[in-house]
Amino acid sequence: MRPSSRGLWLAFVLLLIPALVLAQGTSGTLTGTVTTDGAPLPGVSVTASSPALQGTRTAVTGENGSYSMPGLPPGDYTVLFELEGLQPVTRVVRVSLVQTARADAALRVSAIADVITVTASAPAVVERSQVGMNVTNAMLDQLPVGRTIAAAVSLAPGVSTGIAGFSIAGAPSYDNVYLVNGVVVNENLRGQPHNLFIEDAVQETTILTGGISAEYGRFTGGVISTITKSGGNEFSGSIRDNISNADWRRKTPHPTEADHIDELSHVYEATLGGFILRDRLWFFAAGRLNESEQQRFTTQTNLPYTFSIEETRIEGKLTGTILQNHSVVASYLDVADDRINDSQFVIMDRGSLFNRSLPNTLLAVQYNGVWTPNLLLEAQYSEKEFYFVGSGSQFRDRIFGTLMLDQPTGRRYWTSTFCGVCTDEGRNNDSLLAKGTYFLSTPNLGTHNLVFGAESYEETRIANNHQSGSDYRIFSNTNIQPDGSIFPVFNNTTIIQWNPIFNLSEGTDLQTLGVFVNDAWTLNNNFAFNLGVRYDKNDGKNADGGVVSDDSAFSPRLGIQYDIFGDGRHRINANYGRYVTKIADGNVAGAAQAAGNPSNFQWDYRGPAVNAPGSTSLLTTDQALAILWAWFDSVGGNDNKEFLRTASISGLSSQFPGSIRSPSVDEITLGYSIQIGRTAYLRTDLIAREWQDFYARRIDTSTPESLDQFGNRGDVGFIITDNSMTREYRGVQLQGQWRPGRAYTGGSYTWSELEGSDSSEAGPTATSPNTPLALFYPEYLGYAQRLPEGYLPGDVRHRLKYWLGYETPIPVIGTVNVSLLHTYESGSPYSAAGVIDATGRIGGTAYPGLPANPGYLLTQAGTSHTYFFSELGEFRTDDFNRTDLNVTWTLPIRRVGVFVQALVTNVFDESAVDNPDTTVFTRRNSSTRGLTAFNPFTTTPIECPRTANAATCSEMGAHWQKGPNFGQPIGVSSYQIPLTYSFTAGLRF
Repeated sequence: MRPSSRGLWLAFVLLLIPALVLAQGTSGTLTGTVTTDGAPLPGVSVTASSPALQGTRTAVTGENGSYSMPGLPPGDYTVLFELEGLQPVTRVVRVSLVQTARADAALRVSAIADVITVTASAPAVVERSQVGMNVTNAMLDQLPVGRTIAAAVSLAPGVSTGIAGFSIAGAPSYDNVYLVNGVVVNENLRGQPHNLFIEDAVQETTILTGGISAEYGRFTGGVISTITKSGGNEFSGSIRDNISNADWRRKTPHPTEADHIDELSHVYEATLGGFILRDRLWFFAAGRLNESEQQRFTTQTNLPYTFSIEETRIEGKLTGTILQNHSVVASYLDVADDRINDSQFVIMDRGSLFNRSLPNTLLAVQYNGVWTPNLLLEAQYSEKEFYFVGSGSQFRDRIFGTLMLDQPTGRRYWTSTFCGVCTDEGRNNDSLLAKGTYFLSTPNLGTHNLVFGAESYEETRIANNHQSGSDYRIFSNTNIQPDGSIFPVFNNTTIIQWNPIFNLSEGTDLQTLGVFVNDAWTLNNNFAFNLGVRYDKNDGKNADGGVVSDDSAFSPRLGIQYDIFGDGRHRINANYGRYVTKIADGNVAGAAQAAGNPSNFQWDYRGPAVNAPGSTSLLTTDQALAILWAWFDSVGGNDNKEFLRTASISGLSSQFPGSIRSPSVDEITLGYSIQIGRTAYLRTDLIAREWQDFYARRIDTSTPESLDQFGNRGDVGFIITDNSMTREYRGVQLQGQWRPGRAYTGGSYTWSELEGSDSSEAGPTATSPNTPLALFYPEYLGYAQRLPEGYLPGDVRHRLKYWLGYETPIPVIGTVNVSLLHTYESGSPYSAAGVIDATGRIGGTAYPGLPANPGYLLTQAGTSHTYFFSELGEFRTDDFNRTDLNVTWTLPIRRVGVFVQALVTNVFDESAVDNPDTTVFTRRNSSTRGLTAFNPFTTTPIECPRTANAATCSEMGAHWQKGPNFGQPIGVSSYQIPLTYSFTAGLRF
């Protein structure tokens, strides 16, 4: 390139970078050392070629014989080593996503111009101290699993199932980073990944669980990076029909499970990739159509209903070389997702179902350019948009739009949660990032792969959070009949809740600016180091424009690897790292805003008893609500002060006394890996993590009061960062694979403990602040059994994934692949927890010795307070065992391979309960069981046997009683998936 054109190109890129973002998670690195007679050999030309790469990439070894090629598209590479007067050598190596592959060579003097071809050595998983696993689409296609990102994650060690998704190395399930083509695909509020991919378009996924480079931030769990296919110099594609039927699933052991519907469901996929200009411009396109039906069941009442999905996904991708060694990749994915009879939370009737649309789009534009033999520059701009359309109740009136909640269990009925006819909600993100990689080879201090860059990440959420169609909720007991009919019971424990939104939202704005540098330093054949640091700066504003966080943090990442014999076979790894997450949206960032947030008023119901025990005729929900609203209006309705039990005004009830800090975790890992021959490896890692800087809400005698526009006074809660909570993880992770010939086997195993008092995943959203004992109404709610230490929900002691397969060609018939996958997980913890009234504001439930009120208005205290009658995590769900089978037959017809796949899930029809009933009765949530109130500070509660009647409980002076089905399955959804068949047919070319 002439200097003038280089200057013009540099100016163009410098102008482009402000509109682009770092190409994170879209490439891999190839490195190695060239020697002759055991001595480093500088000046060797190293050329890499691959069907995944447009043209070739060339590097020259430095003074110590080393070279590096960062920013390579993942794929299989042929690497040619050449130096005049020496015999050329080629190596075959696989470069995996966001990992480092190694191809070394030893050149010898030879008069014969011959080329020696050698298969590459260690896989990327043992090449660096970083802990992770790479899963290709081809691997998923061989195994009896789904071909989704979740299926890939489930194979990795250090992963367990949390409350809402995967917990990685003990982190909350909302605190992982999921990337597709370098774009964050997490949903803003609960942090779960959206399905922004088409299965046959996925190339591979890498799961990082420890020792993670400073390139990555905004998490305390792990990083999951997925890349899709990119076309090539040959045309290729696929067509697939995934066929399922609810009737091909055996029934669970639940006695009331209805017969399954007998109807085929189809998910169609198609892909096509190729070239427009060879080695200059490639295209890739994919589509997915899902018109499927699933049979589901309501909880406890076990009423069957059909959930339908009509979803279309379309993906397009262009890869172009604009100048030699300078390329641009643009990808776009659009999802149109319509759902019939959808539901949210735990529902007990069909009236809670609704229809909604969930449109979702993803855009990424990436640049990759080699500016000098040692300098690579990358850039990327990305954006993701997601909306809820029609998500919730379709009624706004107080009869049909009021949500009903069963008080002992929190289960919902009568109408849908939220409002589907109010405003649509948007949860979007965009990012802007630039990255450079510089390779430095020195004669005495080894080689340095320096990665440096800056990233701007922004999340916005536009939401008017209506809690129901009418903005009212009723908490009451229920009378459930054998046919599944639900009748509300109104008495003096019934609560009327009003959640008005006084100011509409225009959106939150949460930005994080990250700057990082990371040095992968190879000192010699024995020692390698990872030295990195990341700096993240928060600039968070809520929907009112108020500052949530103006804080910053450094995240050091330090790693060392010792190659025992210097041959790459035996390596010892150790890492220390701190991971700092972003500021959470929802109940944290939005806690103090008025815009879009519901206020909360609660009244005690003191009207006529409805559907009391012994009633000769039961009133339906609409009839019962008519009586309730008639009484409520007669006592002044929303203006009533006599029966007002709590009032919390959005924008007034919470404040940020200062900038909150992002939660973080400190991690230490120690590992050992061994390369066995050319086709096998084993790796084990010990991981210890401790979290700090938890979100918390503080109300004590030093916090102020508020006064709203209605004349209501209230306690103000401060949203702060606190360290009185705990969360600790200890784990041993093991993984390995072996491919002897046509056979293949592998697996992962994790032993772990997750302990603490962090309740961040127990609230209505995944990021609800903790309410520490010493900070939140401590005189009333500071009793130890409200937030005890113990086993947290993600504590799964043992988790095993083991697979075994064999693929063989059979003359005339084609190729047959048979594989088995066995999964074992020990049970997850749960507790016996009920609600009490520790403030004594409900008649007849005050405990003896109630302290004098030090001046609280108790507007945020409520009258339902958790009490753990057991140790935290004392009980366990059933151990989980499952064996799955995959049989795939492929018949080649010229360049086309026609295939049929049969998948059998849970071959031996193992049955385990993974979602048991946890109902606990107390005086607070049941006045008919003879239970008494107690002082949570001084009394050791007495349990009444679950089979005892009210008279016996009263005679015992008992304080609590497990529900009659405690620890038992709630319904069909309580069991692991039973024996299930599914089939796939298609072709590839």
